[in-house]
Amino acid sequence: MKNFESILNIAAGKFQPLELPENFFLLNLDTMYYQANNPEQSEENFFRTNTDERTFAYCNADAYEFMERTKLKFDRVCIYRFLEHVPMDKLLYFIYLVSCVTKTGALVDVIVPNYAVLAEMLLREHTTHPNFEKQNILLTTELLNEPSCPHASIWTVDRVKYFWEMEERFKTNVIVPNFEYDGRDIYMRFKVKRL
Repeated sequence: MKNFESILNIAAGKFQPLELPENFFLLNLDTMYYQANNPEQSEENFFRTNTDERTFAYCNADAYEFMERTKLKFDRVCIYRFLEHVPMDKLLYFIYLVSCVTKTGALVDVIVPNYAVLAEMLLREHTTHPNFEKQNILLTTELLNEPSCPHASIWTVDRVKYFWEMEERFKTNVIVPNFEYDGRDIYMRFKVKRL
């Protein structure tokens, strides 16, 4: 029996999970990796991992396609700064796919912009303030992002509970509504548990 934590890091890019256990198999999944395994090689590597290893693996694959096809079940899934890119019309399907790749009791660790914080910033802004341009860049980026990779879903504390608990596959474990990440204090971090 394997004695390590299996972690899927969705749309990982350069970000690694904030907490890593002593022994783990970490599969970083992103379409931006040049030198990476394909999904089949990633699965083979998982099954070859020993219990006393800290294994970092990289897979160049689309998150939806990977989760639709993989045989792997993970103890944890990390989704940092990606969930806001999931369109509303695909959101419940995305959550369903996450449920398909997690073991019972697994945690899903998510960091997303907190739109309640962004809305408050927008309501308090003054165009005559010396920091207006800096704040405008932050707000525009986090509310809209680039046209090639837009932000397509809105996240607040209430929306986390509503969407992640809707189909009774997950239960909210913890929500930190004001979370600083990557040098910005406009994020929210939450963890949901697979039922």
